[in-house]
Amino acid sequence: MTQRTPPRRFGKRQPVGTARALKIMCKQAWGAWLTLAKLTVPAMLAVRLLTVLDLVSVISRPFEPLMSLMRLPPEMALAWATAFLTTNYAGIAVYLSLLPVVGPLTVAQATVAGSLMLIAHSLPVECGVCRGAGASPLRTAALRLSAAALYGVLVGQLAAALGLGQGRAEFFVPFSFDPNPGWPTWLLSAIESLAGMLALVFLLLLMMALMRKVGLLKLFSRLLAPVMRLSGVGPKAMPIAVIGMVVGLAYGGGLIIAETRSGAVPKADVYGAITLMCLCHSLVEDTILVAAFGGSLWGLLIGRLAFATLLTAALVRAARRPAWRAVLVGRKYA
Repeated sequence: MTQRTPPRRFGKRQPVGTARALKIMCKQAWGAWLTLAKLTVPAMLAVRLLTVLDLVSVISRPFEPLMSLMRLPPEMALAWATAFLTTNYAGIAVYLSLLPVVGPLTVAQATVAGSLMLIAHSLPVECGVCRGAGASPLRTAALRLSAAALYGVLVGQLAAALGLGQGRAEFFVPFSFDPNPGWPTWLLSAIESLAGMLALVFLLLLMMALMRKVGLLKLFSRLLAPVMRLSGVGPKAMPIAVIGMVVGLAYGGGLIIAETRSGAVPKADVYGAITLMCLCHSLVEDTILVAAFGGSLWGLLIGRLAFATLLTAALVRAARRPAWRAVLVGRKYA
């Protein structure tokens, strides 16, 4: 009697060994770092040239009134502008490049600078995602920029008034505070910074993998349920908004796009979900990334989450009125 070969089963993933998983993670980290290096190296070089030509203060002068309200050196506006036009990594590269010019920052200043980048970054890409999900890209960009500025002013002024975070900020990536280093010294410092970022990318990937493995991301999602209710996000959009807040706007926005096109999420709920995700997303990965450069988790995570929840609640309630809905949502997206 001929013995039949048992049918192959598809759709089930075979368990991946630890060594293989680490190898895959190393490849992912290296690929991500190469992509980031394409943005960070030109940004670092641009700041170096501006510093040599003594143009940093000239370019940052128009931002001085706003930065002073945040209790930040005006030069930090260049780091924020880099972040909201490209990525947080490029913004951090400029941030580190500016430190020899502006001198050591306090914990409060590092928290404000980090919060600006966390709330408003990668606008061209992420606002494109919002457009596909059914929100006005111009309005979401304006919302994130104005919300970041408002939060920066609030944190900066509150920290100054209460004397909080006035100690010197400590950083993960090594660098020199020499304001006028020679090119060899600067090049060595840049290489050290890039190497530190590579290590940080790998550690973040490892941490996210471990958190998924032990179920911490799911637990974090459950803990955000009260935030969803308080913010006024509709029940059908809540699960997607939670995913976007924990993992990232691009992923959460992609789910919103799929759900809205299928009709599963009403248009009335889309605005609240996207608003909350715009103001506060990638709570784990991006927050740890920015905290590695001197900021306080109280401002980068707890305060930002509370600020985003209250602001979203106010905007969702205002958007229920026809006149305000036309301004906040836009007639095309209402």
